[in-house]
Amino acid sequence: MFDKQYRFRGRHALRVDALTSVFDSVSRAKLFDRNVDVYINAPLIGFLYGRMADIDTTKNPETNQAYSENIMDGTVIKFSEELLFNFRLIMLLDKSYEPDEEARINKAFRHMGEDPNDEARFDSYVRGGIDVLYEKLIEGAKSSDDYVNCLFDFIADFNEKFNEDISDEEFLKLCVQ
Repeated sequence: MFDKQYRFRGRHALRVDALTSVFDSVSRAKLFDRNVDVYINAPLIGFLYGRMADIDTTKNPETNQAYSENIMDGTVIKFSEELLFNFRLIMLLDKSYEPDEEARINKAFRHMGEDPNDEARFDSYVRGGIDVLYEKLIEGAKSSDDYVNCLFDFIADFNEKFNEDISDEEFLKLCVQ
């Protein structure tokens, strides 16, 4: 697991491309630098927001080929520890997928990657997380200010849902660093 090329397909490929594109030509600002950065973060976002998505095969009308964005195998291997950590975390926490605690521990550590359904579940959270990130950060944004406002709103929403113990002042200090 996490030792081969990873491919985003269809609308998810288009959305990864949008999430990693420059949105301000002056500062060359991006929301994510690389496809692998999206891949590392998306499953956590998908899981936390309870979003999964099926594989999409939207095609480019000019070539009739499904849209595709890749992460080469060397890059996946380089970040395999982070990806494996996220996989294990989701397997441990996803009680709706596996209600039995011992079975979740086995999926995360002892039998990791043995059941193709586990990887499919993880990939579904990746796609769902891409959808959430795209909807929250890209949709409706037309100017650099829009992108920054969308990012701030997303972080504030995330903070409100998952980090109630952190004050707004502490949050702003983290952003300025």
